[in-house]
Amino acid sequence: MNKMMVLLSVFNLLMLGIFAQTSNRFAVKSGHIEYKLTGNITGIKSVWFNDYGYNSYEETRVKRVTIMLGVKSESTEHKLVIITGTEVYHIDLLDKTGTKMKNEFSDLSQQLISQMTEDERKQMGKELLNSMGGNLVGTEKILGKTCDIVEVLGTKSWIYEGVTLKSEGKVMGIEANEIAVKFEENIHIPTSKFEVPKGIVIEDLTQITHDLMVGTYDENGDYIENEQKYGNDEEMDVAEVSYLFEDFKKVVLDFNPAGYTRGMILNQEGQHFALYMKGMNQMVTVIATSMENVDSQESEFSGFEEFTHHGRTMRYGLLEEDGTTSNALLIKYNNHDMYIILMALPANDKNTLLNWADGLDF
Repeated sequence: MNKMMVLLSVFNLLMLGIFAQTSNRFAVKSGHIEYKLTGNITGIKSVWFNDYGYNSYEETRVKRVTIMLGVKSESTEHKLVIITGTEVYHIDLLDKTGTKMKNEFSDLSQQLISQMTEDERKQMGKELLNSMGGNLVGTEKILGKTCDIVEVLGTKSWIYEGVTLKSEGKVMGIEANEIAVKFEENIHIPTSKFEVPKGIVIEDLTQITHDLMVGTYDENGDYIENEQKYGNDEEMDVAEVSYLFEDFKKVVLDFNPAGYTRGMILNQEGQHFALYMKGMNQMVTVIATSMENVDSQESEFSGFEEFTHHGRTMRYGLLEEDGTTSNALLIKYNNHDMYIILMALPANDKNTLLNWADGLDF
């Protein structure tokens, strides 16, 4: 894998992980909720969280009833999920075993949200709901809290400041309902609440899940050695861009592609990234990378059109990755020894990218 593909793969992994995490943040700093569960799964659920959901503790004691081909079966479960920042523990309290995994994108997703204004966060939430085919159908009070009632994917949820206080759903004949019977908001929760209980045997799956995320297993589940996947270390190296990150931020903060909401601005792997979103499936990205990363990989851009626009050398073309088509405009800045890559996913038209490029002044 060459330098340019490493660069774009790093970015794609970041964005996919961030989107997966964005909906898990609360607008409530801390809380304790007790739920009653009914339907095919009956029992109780207890939830504690602080730091707006960055740390959480969720314990369930349930009896699960299933009917398969007319045969009824029942099972009892007592499980616990603890999230402490980037670490996620899934624990079976009946057999005293559990697993530990690392959430590669938790810090980045929190950074994404912290960089957005309140209006941008609300807009992003609406776009996320729309992208999932969801509808806001009304409001209702649960435990004295005014909740938005949201219908999405066959489930109706009553949501207060990002916290679900009630839900009703029936999928493939399985009914699952929960309602909060107690909710304490913005309370002190000791850090010890988010510690793994004593006597639990934990299997650390951190490296395995990391390898799966970066593609160290092929589609058949067979392990691929790093040398086979990436080649030698020299091929993997991505040169750092010399343009200052603070100067990059000043430019992209003034860049506003119409219809898109600004997401996050970050430096990763020595490159600068800025993300703009329209819903959860349309992205515009601005990437600042060293000229070395592009010029050393001419074959990757052999099909790109090269031209001059407003006195600056540019390249334009399509990028295909895992069945997804995006397009990219590469803008050469000799005075900064860098390229600005303006990329749209899904692919947009060339003139739109050129108009966006005119709004960037490095």
